[in-house]
Amino acid sequence: MKAILNIFKNQFHTNAYETYVSPGRVNIIGGHTDYNGGHVLPFCIDQGITAAVSYRLDSEIHVYSDNFKDLGILVFDVTNTEYEESRDFVNYVSGMYHELISRGYSIDKGINIALSSDLPVGGGLSSSASLLVLIANILNDQFDLGLSGIEIAAISKKVENQYIGVACGIMDQFIIANGKKDHVMFLNAATLEYELIPIELTEYVFVLVNSNITRKLSESKYNVRQRETQDLLHILQEHIDIDYVCDLTPEDYEKYESVIQQENLKKRFRHLVDENARVIDAKNAILANDFVLLGSILNEAHRSVRDLYEVSSEVLDELVLLALEAGSVGSKMIGGGFGGSTLNVIKRSELDSFLSQFRTLYQIKYQKEPIIHIVSVEDSTRRIHD
Repeated sequence: MKAILNIFKNQFHTNAYETYVSPGRVNIIGGHTDYNGGHVLPFCIDQGITAAVSYRLDSEIHVYSDNFKDLGILVFDVTNTEYEESRDFVNYVSGMYHELISRGYSIDKGINIALSSDLPVGGGLSSSASLLVLIANILNDQFDLGLSGIEIAAISKKVENQYIGVACGIMDQFIIANGKKDHVMFLNAATLEYELIPIELTEYVFVLVNSNITRKLSESKYNVRQRETQDLLHILQEHIDIDYVCDLTPEDYEKYESVIQQENLKKRFRHLVDENARVIDAKNAILANDFVLLGSILNEAHRSVRDLYEVSSEVLDELVLLALEAGSVGSKMIGGGFGGSTLNVIKRSELDSFLSQFRTLYQIKYQKEPIIHIVSVEDSTRRIHD
């Protein structure tokens, strides 16, 4: 907080009124099930975006990010919130203003805001959802909008879908708006019913490895997969009354696989029904504090996103293999795919050995140091009080 307050003062030559933190997220399992009406199992992490804010008397919004110093302070007005390419990342800020104003909320004053993030852009930790939920929380407080965490998640998803142009599901926004420290969330993405499941990271820890491959989801095959599963759903709906592909089970795949002619859609179908079942198995493994079982489920999940949903990459697959060789009990890619990070389940008593072996294997393969982070399970977006 001291760092962001200093950044704010240096840029705006005044003191901030409020400070906020908005976390990134890790989805333990549930690869691409959220926009197919299935279950997911995410949690908030101890990396994220910090913000310092002061309120303005005029209608201008002034945004500075310490991560994009070369852009300087970017400015727009509440009377002009349409998407503009020149705004760069600030379109996420203007998008939230645009959506709230279009819903009839009276937002007529601007803000000064300084941002700093330790979330790697494109690292699969949902930096975009973190920023959207952050701005929604700031405006919710500033204008006393009375929005719940569930409403903030839905609004943030709409901005990402319609304003930014990424056909994502609601998982990222939902966990970042509603997560709880030392709990993972078992979320039904179709109904938004959820449970907060206690998790004890005492004997085992979660370790992230960043592939250091950045990609914009809107420019990747993410949207292609979304369209493919919509095509799959429409074919299935000709034979069974369902709302989502994940309404079906692995047993249903055997019944309806023959009606799917395209091989790629068969693969997507197999992945989604199996993955949705794996989320439930993973939830039960956490409830039983069985991290060895959880690890084996994650290994199976990675093979599925690699071979059936086909959203992994050569580097992500290699990182998984290196982690398993170094002693991980379970490893898989996280995020939308084609880049991002891997999640690894490591026995705490073997953590030092794992880190040493993994670094050695990684350096042999890539001739550089890996980007590793041992994550903890944290709270959702919140204002920080002195």
